Amino acid sequence: MGSAAGIGALMGMGIGMILIGIVVWLVVGTLILMFATKIVEKWTPSFVKALVVTVVCGIAAFIVNWILRLVLGFGVFASLITLAVNFVVIAAVIQQLLTRGGGTVAGDGALAVGAGAKMAYSRACLITLIEYVIGIILAVIFGIIFGVMFGGAMMAAMHH
Repeated sequence: MGSAAGIGALMGMGIGMILIGIVVWLVVGTLILMFATKIVEKWTPSFVKALVVTVVCGIAAFIVNWILRLVLGFGVFASLITLAVNFVVIAAVIQQLLTRGGGTVAGDGALAVGAGAKMAYSRACLITLIEYVIGIILAVIFGIIFGVMFGGAMMAAMHH
């Protein structure tokens, strides 16, 4: 049995790790959104605008996951439906919130076509797809890295 101070310290460390994970998720997600927008739309949103969109997408995805898990339960089929609905919702959030900045006149005096206008939903879907692909690639890379690190530690521990 651990003391109350030891358990409190572990809980504090756990909350700290969760907060660090959220900050890392926000920064990486924002950078991925900026990169995907640069690829699809040929312009890059400001970091603050991309951060706001990332936070709203995260909240919307959390709510969708929560509701669909309550309705459908857990399983492969429920996960696929949740993934598809999240894709549609995140693309809709990106379409509504991620607009090209600037006014009616660009920096060189020419009219800025589409400044402040919403992008097409199909282009928002493409941005979301690129985000998903980059996220899967990063998850596989981190999975391999941590698998090697902790797998090696587990194997070493088994031999002692």
